[in-house]
Amino acid sequence: MDTGTPTPARTMRSFHDEAGRLWDVTVGRASYGAHVLIFAQRGGREIRQTPMDANSALDAQNELGDMAEDDLRVRLGRAEEWH
Repeated sequence: MDTGTPTPARTMRSFHDEAGRLWDVTVGRASYGAHVLIFAQRGGREIRQTPMDANSALDAQNELGDMAEDDLRVRLGRAEEWH
């Protein structure tokens, strides 16, 4: 049944950090429905997360899709180890 509500597309982006390492980033969910960016170093074991201000999953996916690579590098620099 079509509710007329758009379903967010799963967005994953890849980018290089300042040291040339390749990272993948996607949107995840944290406690109480909060959205986070989850960064995974490709070929490595490091995983980090940082909160987003998005009000919905669709907003979070769109925000990630619209981010410049420089913004992704800044967010990666602020991200904390994911547990």
